[in-house]
This record gives sequence, C-alpha cells and structure tokens, in this order.
Amino acid sequence: MSAVETPFALSTPADRQGRDRWVLTGLLAGPALYIALMAVVPAFLMVQISLAHRDVGGLWSPGFELTQYRQLATPLFARVMGFSLLLAASGAAICVALAFPAAYFITRMRRRAQVAWLVFLLGSLSLSEVLIVFAFQVLLSTSGSLAGALTAVGLLAPGQSLYPNFPAVLTCLVYLLLPYVILFFYPALSQLDPEVEQAAATMGASRLTTFATVIAPMMRGQILTGVLLVVIFTFGAYLTPLVLGRPPQWTIAIHINNAAMAAGNVPLAAAYAVAVVAFMVALLALTRILSRRPEAAA
Repeated sequence: MSAVETPFALSTPADRQGRDRWVLTGLLAGPALYIALMAVVPAFLMVQISLAHRDVGGLWSPGFELTQYRQLATPLFARVMGFSLLLAASGAAICVALAFPAAYFITRMRRRAQVAWLVFLLGSLSLSEVLIVFAFQVLLSTSGSLAGALTAVGLLAPGQSLYPNFPAVLTCLVYLLLPYVILFFYPALSQLDPEVEQAAATMGASRLTTFATVIAPMMRGQILTGVLLVVIFTFGAYLTPLVLGRPPQWTIAIHINNAAMAAGNVPLAAAYAVAVVAFMVALLALTRILSRRPEAAA
C-alpha cells in the first residue's frame, strides 16, 4: 500500500504548479510564435525595402540607401502626419467620451437589457465598412435625406452636399469605431465592485460625481488603452477619408498606397510605413508609461 502511495506523496504543490506552468507555456507557444513571425518578418522586409535602391518601373534592387528617408523631412510628409494625428486624436476623444459613459450605464442595467445592448452592438459590427462608408456618402450627398432636410429648413444651400470635408470623415470613423470601444470598456466596467459606488454615496457624492471622481480615475489605464486603440485604427484609415474627404483630408495610409501604386516608388512607401510603425511604437510606450498608477506615498 505504501509503495502505491509513494508517487502521489512525492507530488508536491510546487511540482504541480511547475507542470501547470509548462502546460500553459506549451499552449501559448504556438500562437506566440505565429504572432512573432507575422510581426517580425514583415517588419524586416519593410525596413529592407525602405533602404533599397529604386529602379525604373516601380521595382527596386538590394542596397543600403537613405534617399527615401530624407523625404520624410519634407513639408508634405509633416502635413500628412499632422493631419493623420489630428484625425486620430479627434476620433479618439469623441469615441472615448461617448463610449465610456455608455458602457458604464450598460453595465448598470438589468441583465436582459445588457444582453440586448450587446447583441445590438455586435450586430452593428456585422455591417461591412464599405457598405457603411458608401451609405454615409449617399446620406451626405445633395440627394440625401439629411442634406434635403437641412436645405428645407434653410441651414444648407440648395445643391450643396455635406461632403467631402473633415467633419464627414470624422463622423463616419466615429460611427465605425464606437461599438468596438464600448465593447472594449464593457468587461472592465462590469467587474467594478458595487461597494465602491455605495461608499461614495454614503459620503454624499452624487452618481455623476462618483462617476467623474471615482470610476474614471480607477479606469485610467483602460481609458488610455481605448484611446490608443482608436488612434491606431484611425491613423491607418483608408477607405473613409478616400471617399468622404478631399486630398487635404487624406491620411498617411492613402499616401503610402499612392507612393507604391501611382508613383511606383515602393521604397518610399516602405519608408513611410516604417515611420508610421516607429510612431505607433513610441505612442504605445507613452501609453504604457501613463497607464502606470503612481505609487502610494508611504
């Protein structure tokens, strides 16, 4: 009997924890390797092409030239990056300002109402971006119902449309990204301890004061991550600014495509892409720093 029990007696909690760690490592190894390959290999090729020599006809040959990177110091690139950042920051501010309170109040509803809202948000994500963008194009055109209503009340001149312009691009991007941001905030807000709000209420704080001074500071990391999420999506927007905006409202993604396809300068397009990736990495590092909670004073 003791001989049978000996192996089980030798299995300590530390041993079981070690085996669980190895099992978890094995399960995560495949996805981690796949993500690493899909991130490292394209990044390496992108940097290699950006340093290559441009040949006639849209081709390139191996080399080590900084010619394309010198064009990043031109006013055109600075203007395009500045507008892309303005569009991304504006979209992030509006999306987070709308999504965070919406997600908070959804989590405070009854379970059936929460499920209905989640189904509605997930259903809105089933619509294609192409369909939504061209629906906005029809809605904002001279023959659209919105332009017709504004013309009828005298707020819009006859024959004038509501696009192409910056507000049209921004409105459509906010519409596209708002469900994502609400669903991003929902899990964290649903796990908040209700006793936090009850404690604030017992101290005389209203629900609005509790939301602004207690809930929002507690969710600072999630809010900053939501801002970063919108900035990443908006910064690389292609179809929406192309359809609803003029060339001054085109983002860096459109200029990368034009450099590669229209101008036939693939190394320049790769240099643009490297600059965008470097900017996003720096923004990610900044968000990481700002998300850290300050240590409590001893």
